[in-house]
Amino acid sequence: MPAPLSTRARIALATLALLAAPAARAAGGFAPGEQIDFTIDYLGIRTGEASIVVGEPAGTIWPVIAKARTDGLASIVDIREHFVSYWDSERRLPRGSDLQAIEVGDRHSDSARFDRDTGKATIRITRRGNRVENTYPLDPEAQDFASSLLWLRTQPLAEGGRYEIPVFTTKGTFLLQAAVVGREKVETRAGTFDAWKLEVRTAFEGNFASKRDTFIWFSADDHRIPVRVSAEVALGSIVVNLSGYRPGGRLARN
Repeated sequence: MPAPLSTRARIALATLALLAAPAARAAGGFAPGEQIDFTIDYLGIRTGEASIVVGEPAGTIWPVIAKARTDGLASIVDIREHFVSYWDSERRLPRGSDLQAIEVGDRHSDSARFDRDTGKATIRITRRGNRVENTYPLDPEAQDFASSLLWLRTQPLAEGGRYEIPVFTTKGTFLLQAAVVGREKVETRAGTFDAWKLEVRTAFEGNFASKRDTFIWFSADDHRIPVRVSAEVALGSIVVNLSGYRPGGRLARN
């Protein structure tokens, strides 16, 4: 049986979180004003749409806004996710994040704040008037799920390339590993792209546990646009496809 729609939305957001952080223009040709739009298919059925927007900088901090909502056959149930990652464009590390979610009438908010100097991550979760706060150790170079794979956009992707980055989770820091496995043509609603295909190993558990490695296709140009994500998790297959792209250089709308 398919998973409940609220779970589908969480899986979709987790997948999109892998796409939700930018890097400095010098590293990959993207900048504030960039907008990337996606469609989300779950078990081969259109269930949602999403977008990632790099907003107006506040000093060195670039807010990266990722939105996801149910669509298509799933639109009869109101599920909306609004995630913001606060990216330090000089250090190329996240300072923290905020999530606002509505899942079938259930509202909740989560926040994370990373203190690199003290090596601590503070996580706050507010649900139904109750707030829980916990502090965890933080590797000074660790990314999070909202920035780890887009860190790859700063890398010189090439045939046979291998990349590693520590990733923070509340269950401990793990080493994310990615490898370029080839170059392919990828057809999307936004056009056909010559793209690098990367095989990525993550450490999701439970419903997000991967039955096989996740694959991500980045355009083989200076922008390194994520044009497709394919993941086979415990609850089924998810495919995220590019549906629209606006390059950086102009301030984005929230």
